[in-house]
Amino acid sequence: MEKSDDKISQSNTAAASVDATTTKEQNTTKDDDPPLSKKALKRRKRWEKALEIKKRRKEQSKEIRRIKAQNEGRDLDAEREQQNQNEKEGKGWERRENLWNDRCNKGNIDESFRVCFDCNFEDQMTWKEVNSLSLQLRYAYAMNRKSPMPLHVHVTGVKSGCDTRKHLEKIDGFPDRWAGRAYHVHAGSLEDVFGSALSNVDTSKDKDDKQEGDNNAAKSDGKEEGTEKDDSQQSQPKLRPNHQLVYLTGDSENTLSTLDNNTTYIIGGIVDRNRLKRAAIERAEAIGSNNSTLPIKTARLPLDEHFDFKGSTRVLTCNHVFEILLKYRENGYKDWGGAVMSVLPDRKDIHEKEEKKDEPNKDEEGKS
Repeated sequence: MEKSDDKISQSNTAAASVDATTTKEQNTTKDDDPPLSKKALKRRKRWEKALEIKKRRKEQSKEIRRIKAQNEGRDLDAEREQQNQNEKEGKGWERRENLWNDRCNKGNIDESFRVCFDCNFEDQMTWKEVNSLSLQLRYAYAMNRKSPMPLHVHVTGVKSGCDTRKHLEKIDGFPDRWAGRAYHVHAGSLEDVFGSALSNVDTSKDKDDKQEGDNNAAKSDGKEEGTEKDDSQQSQPKLRPNHQLVYLTGDSENTLSTLDNNTTYIIGGIVDRNRLKRAAIERAEAIGSNNSTLPIKTARLPLDEHFDFKGSTRVLTCNHVFEILLKYRENGYKDWGGAVMSVLPDRKDIHEKEEKKDEPNKDEEGKS
């Protein structure tokens, strides 16, 4: 019996030893993760510090708004309660729709020039550059949505499955809500979208009525089917007779003096860190030579005529070019200098030429 008890005791001791070893190994596996390098530790500290700063600034901003509201005699609790009530009843959406329609009517959006982003350069850009382009398109959308004088904007060449579209599809409301704010994203190329629109232009009223009916039918089909083809059909540009296309590029020999309201100004969707030389003007020339029914001109913004860049680059982002056109229109088709200075960041370190400051503005209003 004693030998049997000793064997049992020894086996229990061995089992306990195995369990202890296993537990120790599991704890060692959990705690002994590979240590971070000095560079990774610095990067993590910077990230944590940036989060703290962001949180602190958000709290400061909320406090500033609260103090400002109190000084104005507003009841924030009542406003918040009213806001929640409006959301439940859908009044907030109705109010935003009315404000948008008022801005469109006052700004005469249908009689103004249009802007098109030509996204035909994705295969020449890196993934990082395509991501930057999608951000710039979002900035342009936000600017147009908030502008007191919004424009019809078309983004062409955003095909199903392309990286630009994948980035934009992460945004809530894309593309349906964007189209509701005059920002139309097309799967078709620039040649397809505007070639078709220009071929449908007719001075006869019957033709206009028929085209309007076709567009309404396309909208209905797009809502039911939800295909990417309908995405471009339901917002086909409604152009007037003698409508022109002008491709904006810094390599053009022609300089814009003002903006024409029966023109679509095309911005090349390029983010290349100044790597793709003459890509935009070569694209414009190729369109003109390959499509006899799609006449296209080129022009550049009057930057050198108004500003001294002092060695700073003249290459502008897509959203900066768009915002300059938008500001120029808001300024009554006058004052290129004011439009550019209000848009470009301070790091550009550009200065308006003295002779341009002293000269009276000779720009005429945009032609209708």
